[in-house]
Amino acid sequence: MTWRPHKHTLVYVALIVVGVGVAAGISSLERLHHADAGDDQAGETAVAPPNRLHAVRSRSGDETAIVLDSGAVSRSRIATRVLDHMATDINRVQLAGVLVANPAQATVIRAPVGGRLVSERGHWPVLGEYVAAGAELGQVSDARGLTAPRAGTVTAVNAQPGEIVQAGQTLLEITDLSHPIARIVWSADAPSRPPRKIIVAPAQSSAAARVEVDARLIGSSSSVDSITRAPVYLYELASAWAGGLPGTPITAFVPGASGATRGFLVPNAAVVQWQGLPWIYLVRGPGQFVRVPLDTSHPVANGWIVTSGLAPGDTVVVRGAQVLLSEEFRSRVSVGDEDQQ
Repeated sequence: MTWRPHKHTLVYVALIVVGVGVAAGISSLERLHHADAGDDQAGETAVAPPNRLHAVRSRSGDETAIVLDSGAVSRSRIATRVLDHMATDINRVQLAGVLVANPAQATVIRAPVGGRLVSERGHWPVLGEYVAAGAELGQVSDARGLTAPRAGTVTAVNAQPGEIVQAGQTLLEITDLSHPIARIVWSADAPSRPPRKIIVAPAQSSAAARVEVDARLIGSSSSVDSITRAPVYLYELASAWAGGLPGTPITAFVPGASGATRGFLVPNAAVVQWQGLPWIYLVRGPGQFVRVPLDTSHPVANGWIVTSGLAPGDTVVVRGAQVLLSEEFRSRVSVGDEDQQ
């Protein structure tokens, strides 16, 4: 006689098997949860930056400083300079102006004959493009090919390939912009007699990235400013900067008549930008760096003459200021996260 299990027995066995499987699944989920939690905690411990912000005492009172050990200072390649002597500079007046092309450095490419203009290898120079001396440009009808007689930037495009042009028609204008001209509107604050040399800089450059170029007087313009009716003077720049094309707004620094300014020279390399304002870092102690605002009222060729807030013996960070700024705000974010927990 063959034994057959009772149906109730089968039900009990099935329930036991299901229960064991569920228990095993719950146990696996719990282990996975604990493992994930441990990984999260380990990850948080690994990526959480140390808080390097500490309160320090100085002659200005309580300040918040970035505190680094000697190893961190060395790795960051931070360099400092002691302000041990005063610097002097003549007060300067800032005048508005614009860069214009130097007509003496412009070359006009004209059509040698009448006919259809064809570009060389399918490319015709565009406005603002740099063209090398001797570059092949195109051809009009069956005349000799057009070449660039000098290197420069395309400052005018008067014809396009495929057009029918007339003999003598202007096709391109190529200008050497290595020594552009500054057209500067004079003001009553500036000397009545323009100086032979001044300093010119881009009007929109940031304080930390400011570029200053010497400029030599050419003479007065044949016309006055259309808005202020003030006289206009022309200066030739000793060199150009990247993006210094005709039409670029500029600021000219002209010696004023109010005497000299004495203070401490802070170099451009010491300055960082935050929230649209310039700042520098001063050393308050070994490995202690405090960020303070910079007074930019007296710009000079290599930086600024600071007349207040600094004293003999103060030490300013001249390399690595951007590293300190990044470290400061990384620590601030870390402290803020801890406060919210």
